[in-house]
Amino acid sequence: MLKVFFKTAIRGCLIAMILSGTGCMEEKTSIKPNTVFLEFEGKWKTLNTPAEKQQAVDELLATIKNSTYPIFEDDSTVVLIYSGEQDSVKVLGDMGNWFEPIPMQRLEGTSLFFLRAQYPPHARMEYLFTFGGDQWPAQDALNPHVLLNGFGPNSELAMPRYRHHSFFNEYLTGKKGQYKNIETHRLPPGILPYERIIHVYVPMGYQSTTEHYPTVYFQDGEDYIEFAQAAEVIDHLITSQQIEPLIAVFIAPPNRHKPDMPNRMTEYGLNDDYIRFMADELVPFIDSTYRTQKDPSARMVLGDSFGGLISAYAPFLRPEVFGIGYSQSGYVSFRNDQLIELFRQAEVKPILLYVDVGWYERKVGANFLPEAEMDFLTANRRFRDVLEQKGYSFIYREYPEGHTWGNWRRHLIDALNHYFGV
Repeated sequence: MLKVFFKTAIRGCLIAMILSGTGCMEEKTSIKPNTVFLEFEGKWKTLNTPAEKQQAVDELLATIKNSTYPIFEDDSTVVLIYSGEQDSVKVLGDMGNWFEPIPMQRLEGTSLFFLRAQYPPHARMEYLFTFGGDQWPAQDALNPHVLLNGFGPNSELAMPRYRHHSFFNEYLTGKKGQYKNIETHRLPPGILPYERIIHVYVPMGYQSTTEHYPTVYFQDGEDYIEFAQAAEVIDHLITSQQIEPLIAVFIAPPNRHKPDMPNRMTEYGLNDDYIRFMADELVPFIDSTYRTQKDPSARMVLGDSFGGLISAYAPFLRPEVFGIGYSQSGYVSFRNDQLIELFRQAEVKPILLYVDVGWYERKVGANFLPEAEMDFLTANRRFRDVLEQKGYSFIYREYPEGHTWGNWRRHLIDALNHYFGV
C-alpha cells in the first residue's frame, strides 16, 4: 500500500489538489425539453370556470404519472408540482440549505401548487414539501426517487446533467443497504467506559486465501451500511475489479439517532479518548482478528459531518496508525475552526487527506449549531487553504449537492477508487 502514498503524492504535486468539480460525467448530448407544464399553462389561461381549470389540473397530473418527473424545461429549469387541499405549500431542501423554505405558487381556483426554479445542470438536491400549521413535511408523491437518512426519506431532484452511478439504480426508490458479507463484534468497555458494536466486512474469498488486506474504518458505521449501501458498494467495486480487495470496519456510535449521551457528537467532537480507542484498542483488535496490512498507508478512516471532523483529526493525531483520512462534508468549523488551527500551527504530518463538501451546505444544523459554525462550505474552503499553505498532499472536491447521504454515498466511490483503485 505504500504505492498509494507515491501515487497520490505525485498527483498532488501535479495539480495541487485544489480542485472543484461537479462530480458528474459531462454529457455532450442535448436534453430534450419537457413542455408539458408550459402547454398546461397556456391552456389554463384560456379556461374560465373553476371546474374547467380543475379538470385541466387532473389531466396534467394523469399525464405526469405516465411521463418523466420532475419536469425539466431545459438543462437548468425545473418545475415541481403539488396537488392537494392545503392553504400553502413550500419546498424545504438543499436548495434552501434546509433552512429557508421556498414558497410554491398556487394556480387560482385549483388545488395545484408549483415551483419553477433554476439550478446548475449537474446539481443533485433532496427536498420535502412543508405546509402551514404543525403538519409534518412530506415527500413529493409524484417523484419516484427517494433517498433515505436517519430522519426519514427525502425526495430527490437530480438535474438533467447529473448522472447517478449505475450501481445505485436499484436504490433510487429508497431501498436500504444490506449487511452483506458482514461479521458483528461487541468490544467490552475500555478507554471508553461502555460497550462498542462494530461490523466488519470481509471480501469474498477471504477464507480461501492467505492474503493481507488494507482496512477502511467508517464512523457512523450503521448509517453508512444502510443509507450509503457502503458494504454493497465495496463488494461491487471489488468484484468488478475497480478496487483491490479490502476489509471495512463499520463503527456504530452509542445511542444512534438519539440525543442521549454518550453519542456520535461526544465521540467525534475532537475527542482524544475516542482516537485512543480507535488507535489503541480497535485497530489492534482488527489486526489480530483479521489478516490486515499493518502499515498506516493501508488504513483509511472516514466519516461524514461530525464523522468527517474526527476522520481528519485521527490521522493528524495518530499518523503512525492512520495514514489516510477522508472527510465528507466535515464539520471543520467546530469550536471556531479548532481543527483548522491545529493543522495550521503544527508540523506537516505524513498523511494523505481527501476532503469534499457540497455547495448547499451553508447553514448546516441551523436549529442547534452556533451561527458562526453553520457554513460548512466556507469552512472547508478555509481548511483547503491551510492544507495547501502547509504543503499537504490532498484531494479537495466541491459538488453541487447538499448535506445528505445521496451526496456521501456517490462520492465514497470516488475516494475508494482514488486510493484503492486497481
